[in-house]
Amino acid sequence: MFGPLLQTVESEGGTTAIAVAVFLGQATAFVVACWIAKRSYDGYRNVRRKPLLWLALGITLLAAVPTVLRFLLPTVLGASSVTTSVLATSSEIAGLVAILYTVYGRP
Repeated sequence: MFGPLLQTVESEGGTTAIAVAVFLGQATAFVVACWIAKRSYDGYRNVRRKPLLWLALGITLLAAVPTVLRFLLPTVLGASSVTTSVLATSSEIAGLVAILYTVYGRP
C-alpha cells in the first residue's frame, strides 16, 4: 500500500524509514497531548475548577503546539530552523509556566 509512496519520498539526514518513524512519533505525541488536554478541559467544564483549565492550557502549549510548529513552520512557510526553535521553545516555556501556576499559584 505505502510502497510506491515511500519510494518517491526523499529525505535529508537519514533514511526514509527513519523519517517515517520520526513523523509517526511526533504524530503520536501530538495526539496524546491533545487527548490529555481535552480530558483536563472536560474536567474543568464539569467542575469549573480553574486549575484544570490552566493544566489543559499548559499541556497544549508544552506538547501539542510545539509539535505543530516544528512540523508546519518549515514545511508550509519555509521558516528557518532558528525561527522554528525559538517559537517552539517559547511555547514550551509558556506551557511549563501555566503548569507551574496550576501547582503553585492560585488560579
